[in-house]
Amino acid sequence: MSETTSPSVPDNLRPYLNEIAERLLSGHAAVMVGAGFSKNATPNSASGSDFPDWSQLGDIFYEKIHGKKPDNQSKYLNVLKLADEVQAAFGRPALDQILRNAIPDDDYEPSLLHKKLLTLPWSDVFTTNYDTLLERARNAVTSKRYEVVVNKEDLIN
Repeated sequence: MSETTSPSVPDNLRPYLNEIAERLLSGHAAVMVGAGFSKNATPNSASGSDFPDWSQLGDIFYEKIHGKKPDNQSKYLNVLKLADEVQAAFGRPALDQILRNAIPDDDYEPSLLHKKLLTLPWSDVFTTNYDTLLERARNAVTSKRYEVVVNKEDLIN
């Protein structure tokens, strides 16, 4: 689809899109970017692995706790609970290292989609992702300035 072609939007979605557009234009729209957005990243030539989805991270946590991969009978329901169990058993540094090993941040660059998302007039952009794609994409955006908040002390600024 070229940029001059309007996408086909189902009629039942138009009111929601119009509401988002109105809030964006008035400076009252924030966005929460989830882990799935990282799948849009551009791989470097040396890229070896993909970004894990929630279930794949859960499998990694499960294996760390139980010493084996989960089977159908031992499938878990709550990935956050597994992460808490890893932290309780092995410490926060171990959990952080698992995440660094599982998330191939250095193997990817922000895509055009990351940059275009940040050019929209969001009041705030939130993410709990462990990759730095949005933080790096903000360097290419000159129309808006985003400050990175990593912890509650950063909120003062």
